Amino acid sequence: MEIKRFFVDNGTILSLGTSKVVTGEEFTHAVKVCRYKVGYKLILSNGDGYDYFSTVTSIDKSSFTCRVDERKKNENELKKRLILYLCAIERSDLAVQKATEIGASEIRLMISVFTNAKKQNLDRLNKIALESAKQCGRALVPKIYEPIPYEEAIRDAVTRADQTIFCYECAKEGRIADVMDPQADCYALVVGSEGGFSAEEVALAERLGAKVVTLGRRILRAETACIAGLALLADEAERNENSGN
Repeated sequence: MEIKRFFVDNGTILSLGTSKVVTGEEFTHAVKVCRYKVGYKLILSNGDGYDYFSTVTSIDKSSFTCRVDERKKNENELKKRLILYLCAIERSDLAVQKATEIGASEIRLMISVFTNAKKQNLDRLNKIALESAKQCGRALVPKIYEPIPYEEAIRDAVTRADQTIFCYECAKEGRIADVMDPQADCYALVVGSEGGFSAEEVALAERLGAKVVTLGRRILRAETACIAGLALLADEAERNENSGN
């Protein structure tokens, strides 16, 4: 039987030999949907990068209790952090799902000049991120942040990350592999809305130190650009890990 993963609140202390009570939606998923019983094995995740292999010891009407048997470092997480700065788009659900699978640690939404989908259902997006993290075996769920104005977001990106990479549909040169700093520990990837970025927005990003790149000659949909950019960035990050950079 497949060992399924269940998430508890970030910061929850899990240690070998201790018991943890699980309630809420994760209880419903385990007991009502997956029909877990006493003795079943599962993995608990609390956002610290480790997998806690546990055994269900008791079940009641609104919770189950499990004992932590083993702690292992999760090997599916990237060693370097990837933060996605994404203009709010109509298909944010797809972007969030795939960004989680690829390895984004945070997803920060923003509103640029050409953003149309300013309202976003964060509860739904956070649930999509949770399910995606389970599906791909991650030990943490990326947090989704409320949309903020573009200028505030781009200033936050260059401050928060060691390197900010800006995907621009009109760029003619510069690929992610060409500009990526292998020594950086945290990368921000900026992707635009369905209408792209204005020249003024691109100029501001460059002035603040972002590296402007192209994702190829074809104009991609915003959700496709998000997936392509993150996949290229994650692949380079993993390659640098393996080469010792």
